[in-house]
Amino acid sequence: EDEPDEDFTGWTLFDDGVEVGVIDGLEPIPGNPCLQVGDALIPLHEDFVERVDSEARAVYMHLPDGLL
Repeated sequence: EDEPDEDFTGWTLFDDGVEVGVIDGLEPIPGNPCLQVGDALIPLHEDFVERVDSEARAVYMHLPDGLL
């Protein structure tokens, strides 16, 4: 599985349109890269990503209940 080209550090993460926080970095866990937002690790999985807005530096996701 390919690792993401962008680590999204400094971008804003949204879950179902609600701001979660600023992405602190990418944890390059093999086969399961995760976005670090505060104390949370959020899987950067294609099933969760709705869209990426590089102009707004925002990642829009639909996360499973209980992940945050």
